[in-house]
Amino acid sequence: MTRRLALLGLAIALPLALSSTARAVTVQGVVVRNVPYVIGFRPINTHQQPYLGQMHLNFNNGIISGHYTDISVRPDSPFANAHNIPVSGGVDSRHLTLIIRNVTFRGSMSGTAMSGSATIHGRL
Repeated sequence: MTRRLALLGLAIALPLALSSTARAVTVQGVVVRNVPYVIGFRPINTHQQPYLGQMHLNFNNGIISGHYTDISVRPDSPFANAHNIPVSGGVDSRHLTLIIRNVTFRGSMSGTAMSGSATIHGRL
């Protein structure tokens, strides 16, 4: 079964702490550790309540690492009840990729916000 997901957006929990350094993370490759994000995503073309998760990400010269924890109230989340799932990926001046288990998020980063879409096992 193919699920179509849209990354609704990632909102940083501490915008004041990193608002001036977010561009440096993506363009200049500054090392930033343990940045908290909340992620929301849902099937495309639906108005369902989104799946929610919390991430703590590390940025190191374009390489992203960290962990994801499910905080969704929806029981059918792709990461239902998961805690500290490894997150990997990368970012440059235009593109962002995050990999969480079999889900790949691709999008862009503007300031401290991320947006894009997701695939499961390589399918939309």
